[in-house]
Amino acid sequence: MISESELQRGITTSRGIWFALFASLLLYVMIVPMLFATTRISFSQETYRTLRLALFGCAFLTLVLVWFLRKYLLAAPQGKKPAKSNQHPAVARYLSVMLVATGMSEAIGIYGLVLYMLGKNSQDLYLLTLLSAAAMILYFPKREELLTLANRFSAQKR
Repeated sequence: MISESELQRGITTSRGIWFALFASLLLYVMIVPMLFATTRISFSQETYRTLRLALFGCAFLTLVLVWFLRKYLLAAPQGKKPAKSNQHPAVARYLSVMLVATGMSEAIGIYGLVLYMLGKNSQDLYLLTLLSAAAMILYFPKREELLTLANRFSAQKR
């Protein structure tokens, strides 16, 4: 069973990481257009369209992959060898899963950032950043998920 202090420390840590990554999305939308307003990279329209299509496809593929990967990692049984960590195994697993899901969701915003820097189309930046933010909100760290994982790990030890 997980202690209340371990649970609280795990949730606080995961939410802190989540907020930092979410804040970076806001920086993309607010600061990047100011920094790259005058920079111009020459790309043919056809090349840009192809790249845009590829990155939007990658964004949707990333969304699907995050969903399956997160489900798989949360459902995977606890390893046989205990990790050398001062954290409860459920907290360590949850932090890892949360980092993977949030990082992959963040990548969608980075796709928009790349498209903005190459084509100066702010619509791409806003759409992909919004999609990234929605995925991150969907995977916001939840106390109940961590408790469920801890209970499952306790049941596996018996």
